[in-house]
Amino acid sequence: MLLHLGDEEVIHSKDVLAILDINALKASELALEFLKKHENNQTLTDLSGNAAKSVIITDKTIYLSPLSASTLKKRASDRLELENGWNIK
Repeated sequence: MLLHLGDEEVIHSKDVLAILDINALKASELALEFLKKHENNQTLTDLSGNAAKSVIITDKTIYLSPLSASTLKKRASDRLELENGWNIK
């Protein structure tokens, strides 16, 4: 299924390795180095216009999204339920 990340960017939900809250990462020097490394390697895509609320990690690209991590996790979970025919609400 597809997952909308914001700013008209859509990826396959199966490609998502992690969805993280940006505030949790800002507290970690190691995480900031990780983001800086990907920015230098041009594998970081900022969809937020410098107002990131979450970080989405795939095997090829790191995305900064204006949508909250909880919103993205809910969207991914809802789509997974639909894909597998589950109806848990």
